[in-house]
Amino acid sequence: MVMKKLLKLTGLALILGALLIGCGESKNATADEPKPGDSKPGTAQKGSLTVDGSSTVFPIVNAMGEDFKKANPGVKVTINKSGTGSGMQKFGRGEIDVATASRPIEQKEVDALAKANIDFIEIPVAYDGVCVVVNPKNTFITSLTPDDLKKAWSDGSTVKTWADMKSGWPAKEIKFYGPTNNHGTYEYFTEAINKKKGNIRNDYQANQEYNVIVQSIAGDENGIGYVGFNYYAENKDKLKVVSIDAGKGPVAPSEESVTNGTYTPLSRPLFIYVSKKAMDRPEVKAFVDFALGESGMAAVKESNMVQLPKEALDAVKKHVSEGKLGSAFMGVAPGMTIQQVLAKETAGSK
Repeated sequence: MVMKKLLKLTGLALILGALLIGCGESKNATADEPKPGDSKPGTAQKGSLTVDGSSTVFPIVNAMGEDFKKANPGVKVTINKSGTGSGMQKFGRGEIDVATASRPIEQKEVDALAKANIDFIEIPVAYDGVCVVVNPKNTFITSLTPDDLKKAWSDGSTVKTWADMKSGWPAKEIKFYGPTNNHGTYEYFTEAINKKKGNIRNDYQANQEYNVIVQSIAGDENGIGYVGFNYYAENKDKLKVVSIDAGKGPVAPSEESVTNGTYTPLSRPLFIYVSKKAMDRPEVKAFVDFALGESGMAAVKESNMVQLPKEALDAVKKHVSEGKLGSAFMGVAPGMTIQQVLAKETAGSK
C-alpha cells in the first residue's frame, strides 16, 4: 500500500514537472519574437546589412549599427557615407539595402527605383536643423532673414563684403563655405533659401567633409557657412550660430525649435530608405525595429541630433508596421511635422 502511494506521488510529480517545463518553453518562445520598435530583439540575427548615403545621417546609423552588431554578432554590418545623392544612386541600382538621406527622395530617384522594380519604405529617424554659422569673433551678426541669406548665397549674388549684406557692417570680404552638391544638406539649403535646388553662388568653397567646413570657418574671421545640427553642437567652442528670423522674430536652432518647426525654413526630418525586398529579410527587419526602439533613439541623441517626439515616433512605427510603400515627404514644404505629413498621407489614402 505504501509503495503504491509512493508510485502515485512520483508519477504526479513527473507530470507537474513536465507541465512546468512546457510552460517555461512557451514563455521563452514568446519573448524571443521581436516586436516593432523593440530595441532588444530576443533572437540574435544572422546575415548581412549594407547602408550608404548621407554624411549627416552617418553618425546616427553608424552608432545604431555598432549597437545592433553587439546584439547580433552574426550580422555583417557595412555602413558608408558617400553622400545622399550617391547613396540614392546605389539604392536605385540595388547595390545596398538601406539608403540614408538628409532630404526627401526626389522624383528622378523614385523613377529610377520604379524602372528597377524596387519598392521602398520611407522612414524618418530624426530631426535636424541646418545651422548657419560664422566665426566666434564675428560680433555684428546675431540673426539673418531668409531673404538676407538668399541675397548672399544665390547664383549671381553681388554680395562680396559684409557691408554688401547690410549697411553698417564691415566692408570686409566674406568667405563662403558649404558642402558639395552631392550632399542632401546642400540640396535642402538651396531649395529652402534660394527656392531652387542647386541654385548657389559659384565662388563658395565646397567641401565633401563637414569637419573641413567647421575648421575653415573656425579659422576665418570672415567666414560663413552652413552645417547640420550635430556638427554645430559638437563644435560650439569653434563656431557661432546665427538665428533665423522668418517673420516672427529671431529663432535659434534648438531641439525644441527644430522639433516644433519654428526654426523655419531650415528644420527637416532625416531618413532611411529600405527596399521592400531587403525588409523581407529577418536581419534587415530587425535592424529597422532596433533603429525605431530605445537603443536607436539613444543613438540619435548620442549623435547630437534631435530625437523624434513620441507622437512622431508612434506615427512612424505605425507607418512601418502597415508596410506603407513610396514617399509621403517628397515635395512637402518645410515646417510640417512628421506626424502631420503621415496623417495627411493616411487621410489621402482613404
